[in-house]
Amino acid sequence: MNFDLDDDQRLTRDTIARFLGSVDVAARHAMRKSDGGYPRARWQEVADLGLLALAAPEAMGGIGGTMVDLALVAEALGKGNAIDPWLENGVLPIRLAAAAGDGALVEELLAGTRLAAVAFAEPGRRFETEAVGTRVEDGHISGAKTFVLGAPLADTLLVTTAGHRLAKVAPDAAGVVRQAYPVIDGSHAATIDLHRTPAEVSDLPDARFERAIGDARLLAAAEMLGLAQTMFDDTLTYVGERQQFGAAIGSFQALQHRLVECYAAVEQARSMVLRTAMLDPTTDDANWSRVAAGAKAFVGEAAIRIGLEAVQMHGGMGQTDELAIGHALKRVMLLDKLFGDQAHCLVHYARAA
Repeated sequence: MNFDLDDDQRLTRDTIARFLGSVDVAARHAMRKSDGGYPRARWQEVADLGLLALAAPEAMGGIGGTMVDLALVAEALGKGNAIDPWLENGVLPIRLAAAAGDGALVEELLAGTRLAAVAFAEPGRRFETEAVGTRVEDGHISGAKTFVLGAPLADTLLVTTAGHRLAKVAPDAAGVVRQAYPVIDGSHAATIDLHRTPAEVSDLPDARFERAIGDARLLAAAEMLGLAQTMFDDTLTYVGERQQFGAAIGSFQALQHRLVECYAAVEQARSMVLRTAMLDPTTDDANWSRVAAGAKAFVGEAAIRIGLEAVQMHGGMGQTDELAIGHALKRVMLLDKLFGDQAHCLVHYARAA
């Protein structure tokens, strides 16, 4: 089986690397001071690179990238320790809008002129993605949503409702109560309460919703793979430079064994992401979501382990915001819980076995 990248994939990966190369730790801190934890002007640059267009079908003005193409982008963003919410505020809303047949919204999202946040999680539901408490009646929506990533930045809220429907809501519409808060990776989320809020409602078949969630789970795994790779690379460099007892600590056999185990974990995670991305999700949308959940659980476990080893080998400073690995580990911890933690994803995966 040929795992080599084609010319377009290599070009995309290299373009992302150049785009992210200017963002060091100091730049991250400066960007996080922007309203909502992210500078909106930068989102237009993400759109101009075509990274959003990859997520949409050609029939709706997109590029129609395969899951392998999208996974390579997610991995490259992770490897660059990207601050950009490409997955949660780019791919996921584009996938859901396309699934609901809202071509006009997809066009605006691809152009970068509109940024959307997806409200799917409900209080007391832990990691369940299906909406049960949010309902639509006479063109008005009522309910509560929690952990809406990127909501402080959003021009549009995409709210999942009971009955397999998707509601498009303006953040400043009547009846919307939004409370923003920072999350572990430095980005911002919000709780959303809706009280008879006017909304544009479209049907969102359950199979299409499950497909979009499956896509997002695999791309979360791919981004964690990239983050794990950069944490491993940074640690390998550090142990070759840090001197202890007159020798580089990377010469100590105990650390070498642990680094070999981390290297093996990275490569196993990469194999899992590629294997899953190369499957054909169109044959069974519901089953695809479960298979992607299994991949996410596997990669999440590996990335968390590598991150903790990286922090430990760096010593106390590994936990600070002064080093890139601290930011990377925090992003991994968020992605590991997004759309279900490891235990939840493994239970979900078992249903496909």
